[in-house]
Amino acid sequence: MELQLLEKEGKFTLDTGALEKAIREGTIKAIKDEVKSALEVEKQEIFTGGDGNLMDKEGKTVIDTSYFCKDYSGRKGGQVDGATLGKMLISSGGPFLKLSPVMQKFAEHCKQKFNSPFGLQDWNKEVMDWNKKDTMEGLTTTDAGALVPIEFLAVVIEFAIAQSAILPKLWRIPMGSMTTRIPQLSQSAGSYFGGIVLYHPDELTTKKITEPSLTYKEFTAKKLIGLCPLSDELVMDSAISIINYITGVFVRAFQYKTESEVIAGTGLLGQMTGILSDGAINIVGRTTNLQVKYDDILNLESAIDENFVNLTWLSRRATLNYLRKQKDTVGQPVYRDIYPMGQTPTILDYPIVKTRNVPALGLMGDIILGDLSFYMWAVRQEMTIDLSKERYFEYDATAIRFVMRQDGKPGVSIAFAVLDSTPES
Repeated sequence: MELQLLEKEGKFTLDTGALEKAIREGTIKAIKDEVKSALEVEKQEIFTGGDGNLMDKEGKTVIDTSYFCKDYSGRKGGQVDGATLGKMLISSGGPFLKLSPVMQKFAEHCKQKFNSPFGLQDWNKEVMDWNKKDTMEGLTTTDAGALVPIEFLAVVIEFAIAQSAILPKLWRIPMGSMTTRIPQLSQSAGSYFGGIVLYHPDELTTKKITEPSLTYKEFTAKKLIGLCPLSDELVMDSAISIINYITGVFVRAFQYKTESEVIAGTGLLGQMTGILSDGAINIVGRTTNLQVKYDDILNLESAIDENFVNLTWLSRRATLNYLRKQKDTVGQPVYRDIYPMGQTPTILDYPIVKTRNVPALGLMGDIILGDLSFYMWAVRQEMTIDLSKERYFEYDATAIRFVMRQDGKPGVSIAFAVLDSTPES
């Protein structure tokens, strides 16, 4: 039993006779099947000029956020690279399920390599108007190239955060302009209230004047450029497949690069200021050169004030394996990662994140302890794109280049402690 789509004078109508018959004679399953078919016919009528079910009726992009938290691990347990993630997203059909009109046009421009007919000025105005509608504020062009719809940037950021063990812990700040200043109460060990003094005055005595001491954290939106080849075979694919593939590639690249700069960014040449580059953090001398001892772990925790409780360890696998050989004062392993399903490995009850963005064993910062919620990460709500056929011409591929802007630095330096490369003198 099938529904018939009838055409008359250029218009489509639905022959409902089969559905009525299913209701009279069919089972519940038959009725559900016919209703599903009716919906598919409705889609064909609504989206006759598109790829089918790319856009919804309200003109909004539809995203399945469950894709953000799925496990995209390789055979050896580590996260797959961007190209592999992109292919996995194409095969599974997400996270983009439907595209808004602007996202649909953006995907078509990617397929056509932003060639003629394409008016950059008209396109950027269209995207800026769309982004303003979505974000309730205007955005400005900061780089040569075509602006990217705001929902693509939002998906890349949220997807990367969900896939990361580090980024969700950061203090995230949206940037509405190229420079943002955040007021901050001055804090140091023993003084956590910006210079305010609390006291009990004697009767009939002059009260002391207390004023908060404020400093400012200034963030300047710095370029972060991503470049990847877009094969001609992929360009021949559907618009939504291209969007999902590009999403996977840039999610993984953005995640890895941002984590790297949070830990070790120099603050120079467009990089964020990483934990290891902040001269005001707690630096703890190690017990023995080129080694990590149990006493080093205890000293790192002791260096951080008790007011900071949501601490996390950052280190590399080889360093933790070396530490695994160490024993505590009662002969138990300092670190072991054999835990019941669902439990996170810990040292001194603080969770551990393994990442190759941390320096190797024996170097300064091979083990970091800190409250990552006191690292301030500012992200500009804007992204641009341009393409070049020449860069990968020998591979029949187009170079797709995204430019986004962000900045970051520790907000409260004393919330972090790192192991020095040499023993304390």
